[in-house]
Amino acid sequence: MARLSIAVILGVLLLASLGCTGGGVDEEAVLASLTDLVIVPGYTQLGEESTSLRSSLESLCSDLDEESLESARQSWRDMGRVWMRSQSTWFGPVMDRRTVGLVGWPETEPDRIESLLSDRPGLSEDDVRYTLSSSQRGLGAVEYLVFGDGALQQLSSDPNRCDYLVTLGRVIEDETASVLGEWTVKREEGEGSYSGYFTGRASASLITKQAVAELVRTQVFLLRTIVDMRLASAMGLREDGKDLSVIPGGQGQNALADLRNQVLGIRDMYEGHDSEEGQGISDIVRGQSEETDERMLGHFEAAMAAIGAVEGPLKEAIVERPEQVRAVYDRLDELQVTLNTEVVSQ
Repeated sequence: MARLSIAVILGVLLLASLGCTGGGVDEEAVLASLTDLVIVPGYTQLGEESTSLRSSLESLCSDLDEESLESARQSWRDMGRVWMRSQSTWFGPVMDRRTVGLVGWPETEPDRIESLLSDRPGLSEDDVRYTLSSSQRGLGAVEYLVFGDGALQQLSSDPNRCDYLVTLGRVIEDETASVLGEWTVKREEGEGSYSGYFTGRASASLITKQAVAELVRTQVFLLRTIVDMRLASAMGLREDGKDLSVIPGGQGQNALADLRNQVLGIRDMYEGHDSEEGQGISDIVRGQSEETDERMLGHFEAAMAAIGAVEGPLKEAIVERPEQVRAVYDRLDELQVTLNTEVVSQ
């Protein structure tokens, strides 16, 4: 995989420093379209789902029955779907605020959560935000509390678990609202929203080439994480052998849906919004090479078809139906190679 890492580095540097013209495409218009039609609506939906999650957790703890538990679990899935799809936009406020550690860190430590429940009852939102590790917060901790064996009985017998659960939901809601606020209202430092800063519509803005490079770089490293660091390791395609622990997630068994939504998010950034005025990275690439653009679109279609053909939870499929997951790996690797070499350099 070293060849890809070199291509990533050289390609992003070329994009940022040489300033390709995109074949006459208005790159500011592409950034504005993605921001207004994809990124900000995505964070708006994320905020709505986080509010629904917080509400469902409060309802669960006020009425501990199977119906409320299933409602909370579904809210968790709905929130996770939008959160994972937003990963293609994890730059700017999300990174500056370290939002990932509050909303959706990929690893959870059950033993530390149990110790926390025993030793520190009555945690406040500030306690969760400022004193806990990332593995004790966010969607992963919520998953542990609502999907574990005997979850309803545990919540009923230990009020501290419900207090903790509701507090987690409030922190998640508050953080997603803050990220949306920075994109749309006012940044913590300076004037104007991050949307204006990112698209060049504010008095103090990123240089357009830097913004495009940031956008592309985010997709490059996200895809590398999926293909090289997770799927390759889990399937034993690396020298250190098979390691299923690199696939995030617990008893919610949502890893396959997470993968699908991550790829959909990358496709969102590439294709742009599905409307006449929608533009994406594809428009810049097509200005340089229609052949490369058609190849990328084909890769996305093939990758989504391969993901849709996987049966059952992802970890189970890796063990019992490895040929299905290998097809996903191959299709995503093809997408990665074209992105890292042709798209970035163009």
